[in-house]
Amino acid sequence: MRISSPPTAWPCFYGIDTPTRGELIASSHTVEEIRRYLDADSLGYLSLEGLERAVRGASPGGESRERDFCRACFSGDYPVAVGDAASTKRHLAVVGAAPLEA
Repeated sequence: MRISSPPTAWPCFYGIDTPTRGELIASSHTVEEIRRYLDADSLGYLSLEGLERAVRGASPGGESRERDFCRACFSGDYPVAVGDAASTKRHLAVVGAAPLEA
């Protein structure tokens, strides 16, 4: 199985409804653990670098559009502050991540 994005391990505060890291399997499990959970023969994700190259290549003239591309849900590096410290800490915590069971 191939996934056409990097693993989503961080919540998006910019339009995608993923309020906590605990809801995102990639925030607390390895690719191998996810592969076993899915009962897939293999599992691979597009790298963040590969995604950035694809986006850059889609821009006119192929120039870098790094500032136009949000990668926070993949890297945890948010381009804009995401609320007060207490609220952000609560949302970013991996809450009750349970072991995967097939």
